[in-house]
Amino acid sequence: MNPPMKRTIPSLLALLLLLPACGKEKKGTTSPDEGTTVATPGSDGETETGDPKAEPPPPQDPDPAELTTGVHQVLTGHYEDGITTLQPIYEGMREPSQYRASGLAAGWLAVAHSQIVFENAEEPAAYALEMAGKLQDPEVMAVAKLGRGAFLLVQEDYAAAQQALEAATAASPGSAPGTYARVLLAETQIGTAFGSASNTQIERPEDLDVAKASYQAAVESAEGTGSERDILLGRAKEGLAAVAKYQRDQEALCSNAFASVEHYQAAGASTFLLDGPARMATDAKCDGKKKK
Repeated sequence: MNPPMKRTIPSLLALLLLLPACGKEKKGTTSPDEGTTVATPGSDGETETGDPKAEPPPPQDPDPAELTTGVHQVLTGHYEDGITTLQPIYEGMREPSQYRASGLAAGWLAVAHSQIVFENAEEPAAYALEMAGKLQDPEVMAVAKLGRGAFLLVQEDYAAAQQALEAATAASPGSAPGTYARVLLAETQIGTAFGSASNTQIERPEDLDVAKASYQAAVESAEGTGSERDILLGRAKEGLAAVAKYQRDQEALCSNAFASVEHYQAAGASTFLLDGPARMATDAKCDGKKKK
């Protein structure tokens, strides 16, 4: 049995930016139905299938402060720190009144693990989806689908990843997880444009236009995400710079790369993230003046 594979760069986007890259082993993934169904109650106190109606979830405890810290660590690319912060919430808050907290922690853990050893993302991603089904909480649903989508994306299962990430944006479109799901959705569209992360040739150039629209939607959505505005704008602007690179639009590449660096610095992003747009600007010989 091969050991878990450690990812050495933060995203599919980074893989494509470093082409040619070494191909990674693709693990077959059986994708479950990404939708979450809810039984329709009948008039006799049972569902239409004859099963008793599910009990409503109990009131949920307030989210622990550590959850916000862990989410910010994951979004800013401090993945190991985020795992350390979120793991105790995921493992230790399993009472019915804590399903929301543990479900959210699980989804964000799946996102973080997907960037390091992606096999470790599968278990928390499944738990997050289970909690989303129990609670029918839009934010938990968005984070659960986000975690699932991130796990599928790194395996280049683009169709299933797109389905999960579209569900995440639909569940909570103006939130941080919904906005980040738009960013990862655009990464899947860059992936389909190339066909795989190890391919140096663009096979479907029209998918770059689709990715560009997704990144632009993420920019608009990020404006309303409060404290996570800068990191989400940084990620979306980096994506726009990448699309501009592939479409050979020097002005857009430089403008968005500089903007990404600025937002990343404001958010306290890891050097791991900062390196992406900074390297794009250097490689493109941008003159250092931010374009509007």
